Amino acid sequence: MTGKAVLFGLLLLYVTADAAGRPDLMRKPSCPKTQIAACPMNFAPVCGSDGNTYANECTLCAQSRKIKMEILIAKEESC
Repeated sequence: MTGKAVLFGLLLLYVTADAAGRPDLMRKPSCPKTQIAACPMNFAPVCGSDGNTYANECTLCAQSRKIKMEILIAKEESC
């Protein structure tokens, strides 16, 4: 049983180290510094770090401002 726990721990450490070495996994959206009046209607879905899919980066920025919490882009497609 101990051997399995050690193997699992090493595997977990490897996966975590690999994710830390890949900054492209999540990135900050390029939100404007000024108030967002309206977002374009283009459909370029992004997956937010909150697990929600946003129509585009602007709508993610608008939601982030609305809830006053940072939402990162987890991937450039639907969640």
